[in-house]
Amino acid sequence: MVSFKTFLIEGGVGAERQERGVIDAINRYAKKGPISVNQIKNVSSAEKMEGINELGTEPYTDVILTIGSGKKRINVSLKGGTESGVSAAPSVGGGGLVGLQTLIPDITKRFLNNANAWYKKQGFKRGDLIPDVYGRLNEKDTLTVLKGTPAMGGPVDYMYIGPMDVVGSFKSNQLNLNGVFTDIDQYAKGHSIFLRLRKRREDQPYEPDLKDKDGNPLILGKSPTKGDSGRRIVLVDRVPASGNIVEI
Repeated sequence: MVSFKTFLIEGGVGAERQERGVIDAINRYAKKGPISVNQIKNVSSAEKMEGINELGTEPYTDVILTIGSGKKRINVSLKGGTESGVSAAPSVGGGGLVGLQTLIPDITKRFLNNANAWYKKQGFKRGDLIPDVYGRLNEKDTLTVLKGTPAMGGPVDYMYIGPMDVVGSFKSNQLNLNGVFTDIDQYAKGHSIFLRLRKRREDQPYEPDLKDKDGNPLILGKSPTKGDSGRRIVLVDRVPASGNIVEI
């Protein structure tokens, strides 16, 4: 049995080190013929997805696995950590809310309407200071976000979660890396993604009846001290214990 530990010697840290470690490990042993990598069979090579996606940002896919003669290719997104502890929320191809709306065009409208309904149900009135609200994506939308599209450098087939320093062993044509490959459908079932509605200034008042230029609830009015108006919507993967959650 051959054991190895792969470090990136020149250039790049963190994610780049992990990507290079996985690629080098696979290509080291697959150069004589296809191998199994963890549970993925018949892998003949690995390469990094280069360039940027159509949003002008980093692609969803980090590493592409070629299967057999090359007719089948598997897109893998790599993240550091453990299967239970890794962040689930991607940057949506680096596109943030714009990327999310590309994938799910009505997501902002659904979130704002549900959030506004929640504030009203809690008894908040115009002019009140209100807490942040989190909108949990349903399972179908979560899968859509995690998978991505070809335009975003996807779709992702597997998540690989493991240490940045890649360690593994090779025996009888089987390469076992120290990370976990999880089918993206299964991964989506075990993780949640949220939208968070945030104020720009702490003293922005509640405005339940005003609409933005797209006809969605504005929710937050103008700060009386700073004059800032509007809201921020960000994508997150965790909610505080005291967080207020609506389903979207």
